[in-house]
Amino acid sequence: MSASSQRGTLRLEELRDSFDSSFSRPPPAQREPGEALLRLRVGRTSLAVRLGDLSGLHLMPRLVRLPGAPASLLGLVGLRGQLLAVHDLSALLGLASGEAPGWLLIAGGARRVGLAATGFEGQLRASAEQRHHDVASSPHPLLATRVSLPGGTLLPVLDVDALVRQLLEEASRSA
Repeated sequence: MSASSQRGTLRLEELRDSFDSSFSRPPPAQREPGEALLRLRVGRTSLAVRLGDLSGLHLMPRLVRLPGAPASLLGLVGLRGQLLAVHDLSALLGLASGEAPGWLLIAGGARRVGLAATGFEGQLRASAEQRHHDVASSPHPLLATRVSLPGGTLLPVLDVDALVRQLLEEASRSA
């Protein structure tokens, strides 16, 4: 066997080993560009919530109103064997509303809370460069983060975790 034939055989074996071992390695991690957000309509205002802050999004199930409840507490819903208190996001955030809520967002950890939104407008991704934090010009402190959309529009992002903490603190004080 000549030297050039032997080098060709070694090269072929290297290529074969490399090809075979490529099936045993895990696929490279794919990085999604940015954080997933849900775009919602609350009253007449569009806003976004971080998908990671939610454990569910449902069409509004049958809602049972509670007599004497505060205006922001719409009532209770039964969902998958659990009763959830449902709060009206437009009332909590002081946003104008004229429509009945059509969507239920489930937030919170072990103590889940229902948040009612008027409409679901879709999903988007936002990078860190698209996010801005500005408490001074925000209509509500829980809407201080905004996402730049194509065309220059700023979409407020609701701080769901802070809102849930606030609701649970208020509930424990009133109990």
